[in-house]
Amino acid sequence: MSSIASTQREPSANNNSSLECVVASYATARLQNDAVNALRKQSSSLPGDLGNSVLRHSDEQTLTSLVAVRDAMSNFETPPESFQDWGVVTSSRYLGRTAFAQALNKYAVDGPWNVSVQVVPNRSLHSPASMVGLALGCHGPCVGVGGGLDGEPDAWLTATSLLDQHQLPGIWLIFSGWDPDERIDLEGVSLNNPSCTALALALQPAFSQPGAGKLKIVYDSQNVVPLTVPAQETAFSQFENFFASGMKGQTMTTNLGGGLRLEMDWSPAVTRTIPLVNPAAPGQKRAA
Repeated sequence: MSSIASTQREPSANNNSSLECVVASYATARLQNDAVNALRKQSSSLPGDLGNSVLRHSDEQTLTSLVAVRDAMSNFETPPESFQDWGVVTSSRYLGRTAFAQALNKYAVDGPWNVSVQVVPNRSLHSPASMVGLALGCHGPCVGVGGGLDGEPDAWLTATSLLDQHQLPGIWLIFSGWDPDERIDLEGVSLNNPSCTALALALQPAFSQPGAGKLKIVYDSQNVVPLTVPAQETAFSQFENFFASGMKGQTMTTNLGGGLRLEMDWSPAVTRTIPLVNPAAPGQKRAA
């Protein structure tokens, strides 16, 4: 494969540099808790058909991410023959918080014998990336990035850098979380009824998909805006608003913080969209 998996310019006089790729496919998922839990018995409907016994222990954000990936797989203009050499980067928000709160409470009451050993491997930062990689048979890097309120810029940078430096044929970039953010008590019981959301982007080298939406991560050392915590916008809300507006052929620019900005050029050649609803109001906090 050519070494120009994505375009990285040398720093110019104004100290700008960028990483570029294309969005070969994408999809979103927004599920209520009951719908997510129902997936634990519907392994055959998800990529890889990993088995209900495996999904039984998976985090809700992992399951919702698998739904988004499944839908994105059906939206490729030219589907890859396989995802064997692809990588996976996931950015979750407080993944496993409820499960760990419940486990710690059980440990305090009944000791270690009442705590499931499945909590750590299935409810940790790298769990969604590992599960997606397992489902798709990916042998590239599979990592979780961030995990809190301000980790999404790191995920954007990680995914585009992996494409650039490791000459991968593609990488799945997945963002997940709760909308609104899940609130729990000390025993891990949910105090509200949020939706679990996921955005799955199939990124490929800039030269590989003519006419696909171009995505560029730009670093501008002259415009280093501090990250806002909590984030005022998230990847899910940014794309939700962009696609809901029907701005085909135009450029979406958003500040990722720390001197990074995202530029999304959705080419007129891309004719299909995933219908998205409930665009976020300006300044409204979203969980994913």
